[in-house]
Amino acid sequence: MKKIFLLSAFALMLFIGNAQNITLPSPNKQGGQDVLHSIDMRYSHRNFKDGDISLQDLSTVLWAGFGESSSGKRTAPTARNMQDIDLYVFLESGVYLWNYKENVLELIAKGDYRKETDNPNGFACNVTNIAIVSDLDKYSSVKNNEAMVVYGAMSSAYVSENMYLAVCGAMPHLGTVTRNGAYREKAVRDIMKLKPSQRLFLFQTIGIKK
Repeated sequence: MKKIFLLSAFALMLFIGNAQNITLPSPNKQGGQDVLHSIDMRYSHRNFKDGDISLQDLSTVLWAGFGESSSGKRTAPTARNMQDIDLYVFLESGVYLWNYKENVLELIAKGDYRKETDNPNGFACNVTNIAIVSDLDKYSSVKNNEAMVVYGAMSSAYVSENMYLAVCGAMPHLGTVTRNGAYREKAVRDIMKLKPSQRLFLFQTIGIKK
């Protein structure tokens, strides 16, 4: 009986520990414009309503950015196929690391830190922001710091463009823009609990159009 109680208590602790994670709905992989029309429609948008995008839209954008395709490959290429990219999501409820295998947002920091990503009067303070982060340790065999940064930047740009095309080609109610880094770089890195080798290259800001 005591053993059953301990197992039940342990299971409850695990549940409580993961209770603030967010399981996303399956991404929408159908519909939208064809690729060339999506490219033609692509543009940067900076005029948003306050509020995060829906979890359904977020799931689709994350999958398009760096998810897993039906063939088992990632949806965006990376330099030397090192798959160095992690996506962190800034929502009103907290900061999350996206687990693409489980399609789960894993809580990193509870609370609204979206304002930390932009200047105090910026357009990105009250909408969804996806941080595109490269772990440059994946390129340690290169032995050239400048090349490592170039590779990380390349991978980040591929992911960003995929998210652009998903929004512009399949989600006409949304707008998006890529921003370089963070307004408060050190504070944001601390919030995200990044390792020294992890480089925050871009923010993909996504919101509902006004």
